[in-house]
Amino acid sequence: MINSSVFSSKKILLTGCLSVFTLAFPLSTLAQEVAQATAKTSQNHSNYPAAFFSQYQPQNAFDMIDRLPGFSFDRGDNARGFGGNAGNVLIDGARPTSKSGGLVGALKRIPAEQVERIEIIRGGVSAGDAAGQSVVANVIKRTDVTSGTWALKFRRAPYGDPKPNIEAAINTNLGEWEAVADIDVGYGPGFRKAIINSYDKNNALEESAYEERENLGRFSFTNGQISRDFALGKLTLNGRLGSDKWTNDQFRNYFKQREVGDSEPDYVWELDQINRFRTGEFGIDWVQKFDDWKWHSLALGKIEDRKNMSTSITSEQGTVTGNNVYQSDSYDSEYIIRNTYGYGGSNKFKPEFGLEIARNYSDKKSTPYTDGVQGTLSDVQVTEQRGEIFASFVYIYSDKLTIDGGLTAEFSKIESEGDGQKSKNLNFIKPRLTGNYKVNNDMNIVITAEREVGQLDFDDFSTSNSAEEDRNTSGNTDLEPEQTTNFSLSYEWNYSEKGSFKVKATHKWRDDELEEIRLDNGEYALGNAGTSKIWGVDVSLNIPTDGFLDNGLLEVSYEHEGSEFHDKIIGRHRPTSGDVPHEVNVSFRQDLVEHKFAWGFRYWSEFEDTAYRVDEITSFEGNHRGLVFVETTYFDNYKVQLEVNSVNVAKYTRTREFYEGDRNGEYNGYEVSNRRREPEYKLSIWGTF
Repeated sequence: MINSSVFSSKKILLTGCLSVFTLAFPLSTLAQEVAQATAKTSQNHSNYPAAFFSQYQPQNAFDMIDRLPGFSFDRGDNARGFGGNAGNVLIDGARPTSKSGGLVGALKRIPAEQVERIEIIRGGVSAGDAAGQSVVANVIKRTDVTSGTWALKFRRAPYGDPKPNIEAAINTNLGEWEAVADIDVGYGPGFRKAIINSYDKNNALEESAYEERENLGRFSFTNGQISRDFALGKLTLNGRLGSDKWTNDQFRNYFKQREVGDSEPDYVWELDQINRFRTGEFGIDWVQKFDDWKWHSLALGKIEDRKNMSTSITSEQGTVTGNNVYQSDSYDSEYIIRNTYGYGGSNKFKPEFGLEIARNYSDKKSTPYTDGVQGTLSDVQVTEQRGEIFASFVYIYSDKLTIDGGLTAEFSKIESEGDGQKSKNLNFIKPRLTGNYKVNNDMNIVITAEREVGQLDFDDFSTSNSAEEDRNTSGNTDLEPEQTTNFSLSYEWNYSEKGSFKVKATHKWRDDELEEIRLDNGEYALGNAGTSKIWGVDVSLNIPTDGFLDNGLLEVSYEHEGSEFHDKIIGRHRPTSGDVPHEVNVSFRQDLVEHKFAWGFRYWSEFEDTAYRVDEITSFEGNHRGLVFVETTYFDNYKVQLEVNSVNVAKYTRTREFYEGDRNGEYNGYEVSNRRREPEYKLSIWGTF
């Protein structure tokens, strides 16, 4: 057990990486109270009662997950299908049955008052809902209360009015049914400025532009879920409806062969964009137990509709000299049926078997217009029929060693019509094996090896347009999904109630790497360009600061990624597109409970990533950025927070290097865009009912 007055010093040796760490922090009075509240917590800190989180005044289960010591939240993916998208949080031992709302949405719908405790389970849970996750948080709810939360938020981007956002959620019982509902309605504003300079191959200035961009999102989403126990099992029904409208107003004043100044520009470019999005989802979930076995049946359907319109106008001295319009409409649907049958008893070996079938459909139409003349219409329909047969297991070899594995066979048929008719059958075998070894009550080592198969984005099958970059990209119906062999080794040390150290090393071998290529017709599109190797190290350290700032926690993380890809255009190796070599994040929070006050900050380090196109290299860099906040619970039953993002002014630089024909051709010059985002403010007020 953790000593309630002084944390004992511990030592660890990581070969070639780390020498000896010795940490000793005295517990404050508050920490002693927390230790008493968690008296039933096991030595590996596996059980956190609701009282542990009271110092943070959480409003919902997501706030509590965010404050779990040493826990790295994984929200899961949003790929097609259901099985491969699980995160590392369960609710009452099960995965949320909705999909498009996401794990974050499901946790925010649970008021903190309804959470009894959160369990941290290491070394595999079962072969089912969170298979493949070595550390899982399980939110245990109370069912004897009716409670709700609400939030009123105001966001202000620079040079704009504050925009409101209202959130509300309620959990209650309707007879024998447990009901959950929430709504999220509001606005998301944004604003930036930029100076854009273009140079020829001899570094001579060709033109300069001053840019302003103002965008505004208007959104409304609502979720509902009802569930109840029957004699044979439990039934859950859920639904989601939502819409979003995003507008972008942008202009550039261009000055030929001179810097931006106060004089009249040579010409003006204006862009008006409107993107509309609507979605709906309905799901039904049935769980039935047969002694130690559980049958889980799930069916859900989801539809999405998008309509996008962009209009760019070029004018000189008030006279329009160019008018380009790009319009696209897309409709997507997904229908899934999934059945699993798994063992959940006390035996050391826990298998699960399952089958998932899905049908996905996408229809995208896009039409360009140049000075009122319609260009080539692109109309692509894609249908995917996909099935998975899988078997997974958890084997508890001993109190120290747990083995988690599985084998999935994936079969799919993808048919596309419109810009050329194509049909292909894809078959993949995806094995996975994880070993979780507890060195002692505070230390864990996890080794994972698995074969992963990515998913194709059906939008890449059809033509796309970027008005901001004045660039069109063709569609490619010959795409194959990326396949990755992934090996990782991670080490975790929980050296105190809140302190932890984690390091994870990963190496990946990828086939059918997706990069921009030249098609046979000479156009540019995303395509399978070859093989690559990717490696990286993630390090995170949580340091309680009780020695000098009582009840404070400093969190530091570092990510390093490297890659190697053979570029056929230039005939040599380079990093893969989107590779971010180094990134550091730091956050700090101190809770002064007696004063009902908290404060903190976040820091993001400089970063750079590079995209390699056929005839262009685009790099994107960001400066050191910061966020600060203050928070109070002085007003009974309310929590108020003021947050300032980009407090030091966020600066981003995008550089585009151009080549004749392709990157092996003659260098044609470059463009530099220096962007600025001034501080943005958010005032949030939370309450319960």
